[in-house]
Amino acid sequence: MADEQTAGRGRQGREWLSPVGGFYATFVVPHDRLIAMRAGVAVVRAVANLSIPVGLKWPNDLMIEGRKLGGILIETARDLALVGVGLNVETRPLPDSVSLLDFGLCVERLALVQAIYADLAMPRSDDELLSLYRACLTTLGQTVRMDRGTNADEVIGIAVDIDSSGCLVVETDSGRTILAAGDCVHLSPQ
Repeated sequence: MADEQTAGRGRQGREWLSPVGGFYATFVVPHDRLIAMRAGVAVVRAVANLSIPVGLKWPNDLMIEGRKLGGILIETARDLALVGVGLNVETRPLPDSVSLLDFGLCVERLALVQAIYADLAMPRSDDELLSLYRACLTTLGQTVRMDRGTNADEVIGIAVDIDSSGCLVVETDSGRTILAAGDCVHLSPQ
């Protein structure tokens, strides 16, 4: 756990602003093929227990009313997953982000760590986990633009489902596209 990070990073090595007043923790857990979904569910459920209406924008952004509360970054080392979680607790590092303090909450960081870890460690079947993950997603039903970060064309369509691997299924004019990674932008209202 840390109160601040001076060299935080997000997906694809992007800078992650981590000022004093945030929640920054890394959880070391066994790696499994659905660890990204398991992590998303654990963090959403821990924050939702604070009576905050939080959801996930696929694949790893924590959102409240269309504004970013935080994110999750997962790296692997052998058979372990390092699940990094960053949440805006007392500060908003970006103008369009939101913090828990905006909802009048003072958060006990150790209790939050314990709640996230307990949920991460909870045994669940793949079907149960995917069902919980779908219920957390604000992306499903949204018109989205997916930037796949390569020279590939962007994908625009309606996010309709998550497949058994956690990939986003997008319905486009030319059919369904299954996306394993990319930057997701919601184009339709939240």
